[in-house]
Amino acid sequence: MPRIPYPEELPDIISRLPIPLNVFKMLSHAPDLVAPAADLGMALLTTSDLPPSTREMVIMAVAADAECSYIAIQHTPIARDSGVTPEQLDAISVRSHRGSEHFDDTETAALDVAHNLLLSRTIAPDVFRAALSHYPERQITELIVLVGYYSMIAGLLNGVDIDIDPWQERSTLSGPGT
Repeated sequence: MPRIPYPEELPDIISRLPIPLNVFKMLSHAPDLVAPAADLGMALLTTSDLPPSTREMVIMAVAADAECSYIAIQHTPIARDSGVTPEQLDAISVRSHRGSEHFDDTETAALDVAHNLLLSRTIAPDVFRAALSHYPERQITELIVLVGYYSMIAGLLNGVDIDIDPWQERSTLSGPGT
């Protein structure tokens, strides 16, 4: 149960979302933020130049770092559908992608960027150079925004202790990698 109740009145944008997720219902306490947050989230999921599997690996890395079960549960099926393997999900969930045979250099570069940002809020020069050798500037920018967006969302989810969406509870029997 969340620490504060979901608002009784929800902005119209909630009914227009593909799925009225609890995170956006809770965000409705600040109604002017719902549409911009939903729009940015949809843009990151639907119009980003990042490969979907890379995007989902990075989202799962944020979930692991933030210890955000909502994001992990929500995105495990999406990650699987995008081609992320159970072995990759397991490695990401315990923050052990470095040197793993389950990640290529391109995936490792993206995860290194995410971990740098999550741990120190910046990217070390060698990590940035490695990322530039695998990703164009647009994708690096999208990668940085993706980490920031899901970090923000994880803060809301964990801070208010938002319920896992009921449809997701039924479709996910356990955590990442199973």
